[in-house]
Amino acid sequence: MPGLLGELVDSLHRGLQLRCPCCGYGQLFATRFRTHDRCSVCDERFEREPGQWFGAVYVNLCLTLLLVAGGYLLTRTFTPLTPVQQLWIWIPLAVIGPLLLHRSSTGLWTSLVFIGEGLYLRWPRR
Repeated sequence: MPGLLGELVDSLHRGLQLRCPCCGYGQLFATRFRTHDRCSVCDERFEREPGQWFGAVYVNLCLTLLLVAGGYLLTRTFTPLTPVQQLWIWIPLAVIGPLLLHRSSTGLWTSLVFIGEGLYLRWPRR
């Protein structure tokens, strides 16, 4: 996609791939739960202000809620499982879902922050 819309979609896609939302080459995470401070390729800062990662908690909560509520509704509609049987599936997933979706939600949030603060910056060409 050419133009600004294409750059926005690219940035979101890079975040979901756990890459730098600016250049798309640097790794976002140093370990399973710890991010790098800066991109190793373009030197973009990932955390621009203290407490910025709190927004990733909301993204994580929304993704987990969509997964669990959507899964529950789908199994309720298309399977003969009783509600109690379904709760045995979806409650454990609601508990471990935030851990499973942590990296994706952090990458998505990093992209959203970059888009929100980086629209007036000259984006590097790949």
